[in-house]
Amino acid sequence: MSPAEAGHHTFNMRIAIVGNSGSGKSTLAGQIAAAQNAAAHSIASLDLDTVAWEPGKIAVGRSPEATAADVAAFCSTHDRWVVEGCYGTLVGHAVAYSSILLFIDPGVEACLANCRNRPWEPHKYASKTEQDEKLEFLLSWVRGYYTRVDDLSLRAHQALFESYRGLKLRLAHHQTTWLDDLAARFQACAVPAKEWTHAAHLVVGLWHVHRYGAAEALDRLRNGIRRLNESHGGVNTTTNGYHETITAMYVQLLAQYLDRCRTDMAIDMRALDLLAGPLAARDVLFAFCSRDRLMSTAARLEWLEPDLAPIDLEATTYRGVSLG
Repeated sequence: MSPAEAGHHTFNMRIAIVGNSGSGKSTLAGQIAAAQNAAAHSIASLDLDTVAWEPGKIAVGRSPEATAADVAAFCSTHDRWVVEGCYGTLVGHAVAYSSILLFIDPGVEACLANCRNRPWEPHKYASKTEQDEKLEFLLSWVRGYYTRVDDLSLRAHQALFESYRGLKLRLAHHQTTWLDDLAARFQACAVPAKEWTHAAHLVVGLWHVHRYGAAEALDRLRNGIRRLNESHGGVNTTTNGYHETITAMYVQLLAQYLDRCRTDMAIDMRALDLLAGPLAARDVLFAFCSRDRLMSTAARLEWLEPDLAPIDLEATTYRGVSLG
């Protein structure tokens, strides 16, 4: 029986991960694949190193045309996938398929530590001894990430992140989950404005509802969003900043989502499932509330009941889909 026949959630999860060597890209990609496979949701994985270099040759790159064609073939062949690598241009080809972009930058010391602790990678090196002999070169290359201007640099990855208009998160976790780290930075007003994306709003909201329950989560999100806006130099007024009705509607939907979601899947993996589904659509609230009512000053300042339909996950395209 296929996952769809079994009633499982089968929205097309497409995730592209970019970052420095040692940033945790492969680890996160592996965690995503394991979580999806455990939930009976098959997902294909692509390590961009496997298409960027000529097989069987040391440090011989393939042509840009060949690598781009391979990425396009992979992304168009599979409905559900995770792609990861340091190559800004190749990740850019992947996000053209409406994927979720995850940009990981835990800092140079974390990347260096991860590189030093890597087990043998037989798909890259003939032996652990050969891998260790290349370690100092790799560490030097990792340090250069922050000053280089090539396609595999911080500058290129930052440009990709800032130009992408789809769902995106900038992650900085090390020795914790990416979601716990993002939530902690939200609470500390340490999420820069350019990184406080629609996706970040959603997953931080989910974390709060999961941790505190809907009522307390709304209080904490209200205060946290107001403080974060002010830390960015913004103001919370009748026309800008925090919006009470939008936040409260999302909290109710996120609580319903968690009620229907797999309880044996870690919350950071459930957050990625959330981003792959219809609740991540920017217009989802208009299924319940008219634009004029939702965008009104009154709705920004205080809770207004929706005028089109009760807030119910079934009103979205989750209708009839089991998440557990």
